[in-house]
This record gives sequence, structure tokens and C-alpha cells, in this order.
Amino acid sequence: MRSPLEIVLLRRVLLLLSLLLLDFAAFLLVIGPVRYERSQDLLYSQARQQLAAIEMPYSGTIEPGSPVAVLEIPGLKMTQVVVEGTSGARLLEGPGHQRTTPLPGQAGASVLMGRSVTFGGPFGDISALREGDQITATTGQGRFTYRVDRVRRDGDPGPPPLEPGRGRLVLVTAEGEDVLGLPFSADRSVYVDASLLDTAVPVGARPTSLLPEEKAMRHDPSGLVPLVLWLQVLLAAVVAAVWAVLRWGRWETWLVGVPVLLASSWQVFEHAAVVLMPNLL
Repeated sequence: MRSPLEIVLLRRVLLLLSLLLLDFAAFLLVIGPVRYERSQDLLYSQARQQLAAIEMPYSGTIEPGSPVAVLEIPGLKMTQVVVEGTSGARLLEGPGHQRTTPLPGQAGASVLMGRSVTFGGPFGDISALREGDQITATTGQGRFTYRVDRVRRDGDPGPPPLEPGRGRLVLVTAEGEDVLGLPFSADRSVYVDASLLDTAVPVGARPTSLLPEEKAMRHDPSGLVPLVLWLQVLLAAVVAAVWAVLRWGRWETWLVGVPVLLASSWQVFEHAAVVLMPNLL
């Protein structure tokens, strides 16, 4: 038989875990999209300035996280700023361009990856595209139009090889069984192949290798160090809140401590999502 004290402690631990899980879900589905939209607003402003000044990079080594294209899909009423890189950390900001492939508009197959559910889920609806739908991409080399050829999944035959001088756009995201209407158990990739209708522009120098975390459905270990640091901050905030309740008062502590606890927990959740979740989810 458990003592009354043990039962009380167990209940409080379970309550705390439940609150943390609820907070994590709220962060992913409520705070995450707000954060994403803020990032997209800043990136769109930066992209507009670079396009106006003809300064958007389109060749060589491009700084990860830099805007490289503005993607528009009229059929989905979607406009997104594409950043360089496809690791989990990069895909928090927007769809990412796989560094070893040509940029949109250039000859060859350009690959863009995006999340399906969390942090705005910008590519969550791309599987609804149909043959003939149009996609446009604006880069430092101009504005280019693509026509959707098909949607395919892991295991389906790939598209035929491109003829020299032709261009293709491949959109990639995650797909899986629905839980409450959301594919939290995403276990495969879905692709949209689209052919370039305009004349392809020359390809600049591109990197020749990818980091493991930049491939589809991979986890990003770059968030591990900040995750540990923010966990320490959260622990310190919890200890300070307990001390304040004993020395200061419950309501005063709630007023000051809750915003601090929420802010630090959201930082923990953001980096935990990068480390623990596939980059396309």
C-alpha cells in the first residue's frame, strides 16, 4: 500500500507531466505557426529588398537560412519564401532548398522540402495538387513557371531523366496515418514533380555533399546543445518559482513566474522538436 504522501506526490508528478505534454502540443500547433508566420514576414521583406536590388544569391555557397526564392502555388493560395538548407532548424523558417540541387529556374531538378504539420505546415496540402496545376518561383535570375506532372509517394517510380537544358521542380514533404486529422505518425515522403515551362537558366556552382540531417525525414542534432542550455534555464525558473511561492506568495509568483516559465518552456520545445522530430513533419 502506498502512503498518502506518495499518492499525493504521484498525482502531482502526473499532473505536471500532463501539463508539459499539453504545453508541448499547444506550442507545436498554436505558438509554432505564429512563430513561423513571423519568420516568413521577415524573410519576405528581406527577399523583396534583395530582388529589387538584384542581390538574391543564386550560385556558389549560399549561407544556410538565406532566402533564395519566393514560391507561389495559386491552386493552394500559397506564397512562401524558400530558404537555403533543409535541416530541421532551417525548415522552422520556411520551405528549404536542398543545397546540392539547382535553384528553381535553373537547368536540372531543383528540390524543395517543407514541413507538413508543425511550424505552419507550409507543404501540408501539396498532395492535393493535380496534373496541370501551376507553380511559380521567383529567384535572383527571374520568375519561372512550372506545370505539375504528378504526385508520387515512396516506392513509386521516379520521373524520367531530364533532357539536357530542361528544368524540373520537386516538392517534398511527409505523409502518414492521421491522428485527429494530423499526420503525427508520418513515416514516408510524398513528392510533387513539376516541369519548367520557361527556358532554363544556367546552373551556378553547387555544393556536392549533404549533411545527414539535410536529407528527408531526418532529425537535426544541431538543436541538442541549445536544448540542454534551455533545459537548465527552465529548471532554474522552476526552482525560483518554488522559492518565490514559499517566500513571496502564490499569486505574486504566478503573475511574474508564469510568463518566464512559458517562454523558457517554449524554447525547450522548439529545440526538442528540431532534435526529436523528422525535418518534414
